[in-house]
Amino acid sequence: MTIQVNNSQVANPQHEQPRRIENLQSVAGTGLGALVDVIEASVIPKVTQVHTAGAGFEKHGCIGVADVEDLVQAVLGRHDKPPESLLKQHLDAGGGDEEICLELLAPAAARLGSCWLSDDVSFYQVTTGVVRLQSLLRSLDRLRVSIAASAGCGHKVILCGAPGEQHLFGLSMLEFFFRRRGWDAISTIGMPPDEALSVLKRSPCDLVAFSCSCSGLLDGLASAIQLTRSESIKHDTKIMVGGQLFSDNPDLVSAVGSDAGARDASEAVRVARSLVDIQHAADA
Repeated sequence: MTIQVNNSQVANPQHEQPRRIENLQSVAGTGLGALVDVIEASVIPKVTQVHTAGAGFEKHGCIGVADVEDLVQAVLGRHDKPPESLLKQHLDAGGGDEEICLELLAPAAARLGSCWLSDDVSFYQVTTGVVRLQSLLRSLDRLRVSIAASAGCGHKVILCGAPGEQHLFGLSMLEFFFRRRGWDAISTIGMPPDEALSVLKRSPCDLVAFSCSCSGLLDGLASAIQLTRSESIKHDTKIMVGGQLFSDNPDLVSAVGSDAGARDASEAVRVARSLVDIQHAADA
């Protein structure tokens, strides 16, 4: 699932993107090729989506724009405190998981993309910055998920990207949200398609959640959903899709064969629970 973020300090992607992609292509033949794919498929689309939406970052609770900027500077090594310390400050101040994920980590990822498009940071810096954000999410996972582990809800979800999708940060965050709510969450991030399909065949699950951030991947997504329904070991498995693409075009949810869509990770968990509860009631 793609996490929607708000950030008012975004460069004009229509002006900057072609030049930056040209710079990336100059290193595509090096060992950085895989990272080039991630940046082109993940960071640039996210920044473009935020700019197009025209939405500013809204302050909720104890986290605001200044906190996002502090974290960005920390993951870039430009702050007097390490990013782990800043995360702990928000946790100690009572920051909730959803607030930290949706109003701190996700906006920081978008801000990194904005800085890169405007030439404020290098390709290497934005890449290592995203890696450090991934590390923070895993740290939050270790700190928080153990609390919910003993109170599992008994539901299982398998998380997949559309064929060709490389938006990894949003899927990682979605996994955290499901696990935080007691779901048994299995991520297929990094798996080749045949291995991901094997997981679907051997792991009975209540829900399969797909992420898709690009309209060019819709045909592949529709085929993947159809294959999931035919190959899943559990005949009544529900399908959910997410991403800015579906928020902007709600009709695409049913067009690709999905049962439901969600705007962000928080909504995804709520919608998923409703889908499963309805199915269980029908089976009763």
